[in-house]
Amino acid sequence: MGKQKLTKRGLEKLLLMLNNQSVPSSAFPQWLANELRGEGLLTVSTQGSHLSYRLSDPQGCRRFIKNEYTEGKEPEAFLEMLSVSKEIITRQMLVKKANDSKRIKQRTFKGFLVNCYEPIEAVLNKERCLLSPCRDSAIFIQNPDEFNIPPDIRVVGVENGENFQYIREQRYLFDECRTLFVCRYPQSKDLCQWLKSIPNPYLHFGDFDLAGISIFLSEFYKDLGDRATFFIPNDIEVRLQKGNRNLYDKQYARYRHLKSDNSNLQWLIDSINRYHRTYEQEGYIL
Repeated sequence: MGKQKLTKRGLEKLLLMLNNQSVPSSAFPQWLANELRGEGLLTVSTQGSHLSYRLSDPQGCRRFIKNEYTEGKEPEAFLEMLSVSKEIITRQMLVKKANDSKRIKQRTFKGFLVNCYEPIEAVLNKERCLLSPCRDSAIFIQNPDEFNIPPDIRVVGVENGENFQYIREQRYLFDECRTLFVCRYPQSKDLCQWLKSIPNPYLHFGDFDLAGISIFLSEFYKDLGDRATFFIPNDIEVRLQKGNRNLYDKQYARYRHLKSDNSNLQWLIDSINRYHRTYEQEGYIL
């Protein structure tokens, strides 16, 4: 049986709880309540015959939901995506044979976001274009199959929306070569499919925790191999020593057997386990 999926209604109730509100047990998906209780994130309170749920660790729950159900995106952003129609119908997609006339459905928002702090010449739909978003904006690539960049450009995948928004405040981390920042919003495999089609090196900038490393290994390294690396800042060991102990404890049972054949990444895994702490990538925004 596959993993359950969050519905719009269930996510709306979860967001109330992430804002420290309680929710009647009858209004909350039972399967999700069971999972959150198993992770130690949910408490049950009673008032007469009525049961209600409240989160014991809202931030820990937010991270758990991002890692397990929204592919690293904030629940608010995921809800916004669910509120948009996932399918559109276009005249060009109508089957022309009268005896087999069907409407063919197409995904809305196929593609991903890109950003950069220095202009990058690219090719989109066989036409040259200049990528140069102004501050507080990004470009959505709707047709990644026809999107190409110069081979000397490094691609940095940013998992967290806030880090993607403030790339200029993290320029000190990535200024040694020309860089295109990408963010896989909405949640899809479009970004990885595009990365597989180009020769450029890929650097994954995610949270420094076991769940973040697992995402990299299972969704990027698996397909890209050594062309994909996990970004490990020079000072990460120092930052881990003062990192988040509670989040490490929440993730440990699920990811305690995590290993990598990459020596640098295995060092990071060992460091996280040595200090029993994690560190969120937002901490690198100046």
